[in-house]
Formats: sequence, structure tokens, C-alpha cells
Amino acid sequence: MDTRTLERAILALGKDTALLGRFRADPAGVGAAELALDAEWAGVIAGGDRDRLRSAGVVDGITILVSRWFADDLGDSTSSGRFHVETSTPLPDPNVPQNLVFAGGCSHVPDLLARPEVDPADAVARLTEGYRQLAERIAAADPDVLIVTADCHFQSFKTGAFVIGTGKEHTGSMEFFKRPDLDLTLTGAPEYARAMADAIRAEGLEVEESEQIDLDHGLIVPLRQLLPRPDLPVIPIITQPARSFSPFGARAFGEVLRCVVDGRDLKVAMLATGGLSHWLDPGKFGGVDVEFDTYILEMLQAGRGNDLANLEPYALLDHGQYEFPNWLIMLGLTGPGVRGEVLAYEPMEASGGGWTVVDMLLPEREAAEAGDRD
Repeated sequence: MDTRTLERAILALGKDTALLGRFRADPAGVGAAELALDAEWAGVIAGGDRDRLRSAGVVDGITILVSRWFADDLGDSTSSGRFHVETSTPLPDPNVPQNLVFAGGCSHVPDLLARPEVDPADAVARLTEGYRQLAERIAAADPDVLIVTADCHFQSFKTGAFVIGTGKEHTGSMEFFKRPDLDLTLTGAPEYARAMADAIRAEGLEVEESEQIDLDHGLIVPLRQLLPRPDLPVIPIITQPARSFSPFGARAFGEVLRCVVDGRDLKVAMLATGGLSHWLDPGKFGGVDVEFDTYILEMLQAGRGNDLANLEPYALLDHGQYEFPNWLIMLGLTGPGVRGEVLAYEPMEASGGGWTVVDMLLPEREAAEAGDRD
């Protein structure tokens, strides 16, 4: 059952007490005849199961209607707030932009390059192997341009919007981590970057262009390991310049970029960086939410990563996912129904988070791998 059908049904019930009364008396019959619901999901709504509805992508502002209001249950029914992956609803057929040849994501933990000895050697080796595999896959895709997301760490921008780097060159080092030798210079793609910004504004969304993106670990750590060639043009997208946080807005930002990728002849790779669970708060650094990280990864593996943008912002922030909008931009560009392959996941308390490497299996790749399995 798709999210929009569920939301329309719930809102229709909320507006019409007579309809709600008939539905309570016969969820399956009324659900099928008047709300386009199958029997299973009619039962989910009638039972006030917010956990199931949330897992299908229904926003919490609507899910609460089915328990606290429809069922008159001030205890919020039997829902527990657990997150689980909904697999009963078929995935939509992927609709990936034609010129998108690679999509994936990885963490950008500074200690991985600056002082890997702080973490267990075997975990570092597994995470590094994940980067190596991802590097091979980006190189095999042979992109003409790489779009990469990272959140704002030390830079200063003018607005609270997402920022697109439009300069001819971007450079920086990890001097803040006592490693100025870990530096990087990237070739920009100004024309393509400005086309992205123009498309965002045309949709009424806010974006800031910046000629200068001072590189820090958010881009240096992944790109020193993954950049297939030093002259590959790179367009950085910086999120949260003033600590704004909108998962839905991040996905919408990525969705707008689809028309730019489709409308130009260049082959595009898209890389998200950051997280997973990660806290910088005093007293919280070093915590890792393995349970929620696992939920995120299982959603990606199930091809339901786009649904994560429907969560209330607090649900992500509470579990240390403040960098996840970086991934949602990538997922918005890729589109729903694309499965992820987890190449590595390591909870590392010393370096402060749950670190991962994920390759999104674009349709041709997934079909090829399915053929290999057969």
C-alpha cells in the first residue's frame, strides 16, 4: 500500500465522522469500498498501529490521528515508537535519471585518516576495505562529474540554506586535526553547479551559491580514498550551514536535481557523506546507536531509504542522525525503489559514531548481480 493512499484514507476518516463510524464497524469492507485500502492496511489503521504506519512512510502528524483521536485512546494505542522496515508493500519500479551512473554514501570520520590507531585495528581494516570496494565501483562507473554532499563543520556562509560550490577549484586540509599534510584540491564544475542552483530556485527552494568551499574532513576523508582521478570535476553540496535540519527538504532538494542530471549529457556520480549515528554534544560524544543505525541500513537495503525523509526531524536527531540529510539528497536524486548494498558498518566509540559505506545498486547493477546469483 503506497504512502499517499494511506494518508488520504486517514485524512478522509478525520474529516468525516460518519465515514469513521462505518469504518470502525467494518474496516475491511469500508476500507476497500470507500478508501482504496486493502484488508491488511485497513486493519492497521483500525488498530491504531502507528509503528506500521510510520514504517510505510506516513508522517507522525497523521499517524497520531489513528490512535489518540480515532480510537479516543489517550495512551496512544499499543504503538511503542519502534522503527521497523515495512516489506509487505511492493517497491515501486526504480526511475533513476538516465545519466546517473553511480550513487552511494560513506562516513567522513576524521580519525580514519588522522589517527586510525584510536579505534580497533580490525574494525578500521573492515571499514577501509569498504572504502576500497566503493572506490573500485566509482572508477568502474567512469563518471564525468561527481556531486558530493557533506555538512558544514568550520565554514561560514550567509544563509541557512543548502550551499552549492560553484567555484573552479576547492581546496583545504585537515589542519584542525593537527594533520595539515592531509590536504586536497578539487577541480570544480562551475557551469553545471550553477545549473543545479538555478533549478533549485526555479522550484521555489532556497540555495546559496559559493565560489569558495574550504575543504575539511567532510570531503577530504572520503575523496582522498574514493576520487577515481584527480582531475574529475567535483560539485560539493554543503548542508546545515546554520544548523537547519529538514529531512523532507533534503530529499526534495535531491529530487529537483534529477532534471539537471537528465537534461545534460555528462555521466554523473553522486556520493553522500556523513554519519550514521554521531553526537558532538559534551557528555554524549562516543555514543553509538547501533539499533537505529541498523534500521537505517535495513531501510536502504530494502529500497526504502526515501521513506526516511518522512520521519519527524526529532526521530533522526534523537538517534544521532543529524548528518543524514546528506544522504537524503542522494536518495532524492536516485529515487525510490533502489536498494543499497552495505559494504561496511562499524560502531567505533573512540572516533565517535556508527560508520558505514553503502553502494546504491542502480537498476543495471542490480540486474547484473541478480544474474550472477542465478
